[in-house]
Amino acid sequence: MNTKYEITDIAHEKYPFLHRIRALRDIGSEVKAGDLGGFVECESNLSFETGDDAWIFDNAIAAGEGCVDKGSVLRERAIVCGCAYASHGTEMFGDSRAEDDAYIRGARLSRCARVSGNGMVLQSPTTKASPILTGSCAVYGKVIGDVMLAGSVVVISDETISNDSLDTLSIDERGRTVLRAPSRDKLTPRQPQEKQKRPKDKGRDR
Repeated sequence: MNTKYEITDIAHEKYPFLHRIRALRDIGSEVKAGDLGGFVECESNLSFETGDDAWIFDNAIAAGEGCVDKGSVLRERAIVCGCAYASHGTEMFGDSRAEDDAYIRGARLSRCARVSGNGMVLQSPTTKASPILTGSCAVYGKVIGDVMLAGSVVVISDETISNDSLDTLSIDERGRTVLRAPSRDKLTPRQPQEKQKRPKDKGRDR
């Protein structure tokens, strides 16, 4: 039973099959009971599982078989449609869009960034760093980790851009650069490590 939100009779001006949602209880730190949210086509577009603070704000849209869950948020005019999936704290702003069979996990999209086809934009499983997409970039392949895509960069199908380093890989029309924190260039003393005690031999195996 959905105790998180209801789908109202307020239809989208351009797409009348979409309707605004209204919170039935407080959700996270921003949404209060009674607040209106963005637009959905049906309940499967936005998770209502207990403890899931995923939400659609402003005039953002989740439609078709698209799904928003696990703390992800859509703001402004962001769209998740087709069979796209925004999960694990994904944030989408501006006119960003996830469509087709796109999968976005823990990333941040803004302006006109788009993930299409079988595109995947994923948080690194090792460093936990997440990609940032902005401008009019488009991803059809796979982007993983501490990567920043800007401008009109395109990641084509079957192309993978992955960065598990401690620096940010920035890619735009001018090429690829590395963004480093100043502390990365400083040398620090080696930290002493505790000596591991070796167990005494209690005799040889017979």
